[in-house]
Amino acid sequence: MEKSNSITLPAQDPITLSVKYVEMRPEESDRTNDSHVHPECEIYINLSGDVSFMVEKRIYPITPGSIIVTRPYEYHHCIYHTDKPHRHFWILFSLPSESDSMQSSLFSKFFSRPLGASNLLTLPKASSDELIALCHKMTESSLTLPEKYAGFFTMIKLIEEASAITDKTLKFPPEIDTALSFIDKNFKNSSISVADIASSAGVSINTLERHFRSILSISPGSYLKKKRLAHAAELLFLGKTVSEACDESGFSDYSHFIALFKASYGITPLKYKKAVAYKQA
Repeated sequence: MEKSNSITLPAQDPITLSVKYVEMRPEESDRTNDSHVHPECEIYINLSGDVSFMVEKRIYPITPGSIIVTRPYEYHHCIYHTDKPHRHFWILFSLPSESDSMQSSLFSKFFSRPLGASNLLTLPKASSDELIALCHKMTESSLTLPEKYAGFFTMIKLIEEASAITDKTLKFPPEIDTALSFIDKNFKNSSISVADIASSAGVSINTLERHFRSILSISPGSYLKKKRLAHAAELLFLGKTVSEACDESGFSDYSHFIALFKASYGITPLKYKKAVAYKQA
């Protein structure tokens, strides 16, 4: 539930940006398993809530002031441990397609690291307070376009100054770690099933299902499906056809793939492909 205004820079601008303040209340039952993968970079800034954050195969502990950064098509979702209200800022931005040098020089915290590594950042309290105040300011509808851009680059400067926390990831039980590794290596194979995943981890399907839901807030089947959909979306972004994205992401049924993609992304794969191509133009 969005509790305040948000700002969005015009889509034709060199950098697209959306800044939102979000408050998830205990009665909102759909907040569990709010996984998403998208073509934008994301900045998550925690204000409150008993949550942790999964990015690819890592789970990061979250406290007020914690920052999570992800780059395009990096799998992530929030894990809820209790019903405490979850307050946070959610920032999405995308860069021009011809921006490799910009990515490495100005946005190293997003692009100059391995996938699923060094996502958790921290700032000294004074800088953290400055970042949070800036986020609040950037949700004001009265800001001019130059003020929005100035705020964005001040935000990125603070993010680039933040320290990566690499020694505070939460440990998986061995069977979960093995199952996640198996999925990451084999999700493009359309023949693998939850039974294969459980077998790779040396546990029963029921045990695997129980552990996934209690630790990751997602079932192994849903995680497998989301990995496949995320890869398909990235392939469409890279110019692959819908048929190629389907085949190369582990889907054996073309019609089923289209239905799953639309249910997850809100549009068909073909419309998604056209939309991301337009943004890159």
